[in-house]
Amino acid sequence: MQICGSVHANLRAALQCARRLKDGEVHPDTLDHWAKLVALAEGDESSEQSYMTRELIKDLQREVAARAPRDDPRR
Repeated sequence: MQICGSVHANLRAALQCARRLKDGEVHPDTLDHWAKLVALAEGDESSEQSYMTRELIKDLQREVAARAPRDDPRR
């Protein structure tokens, strides 16, 4: 997965989107992108993760889990 900008900035943008769509339906491709972004951020060993980045990862993980269909393995 390739992203433009920093992982931290992408996590923030994804969370802003998730919060904006709070109770709305999210397209499966978007959920997949968010899940891949979380995996990328967790595996990013090129730089030490700040406390804020770790919190963004946790928040986005919760968003993905809350919105994933019940039979989806991301849940």
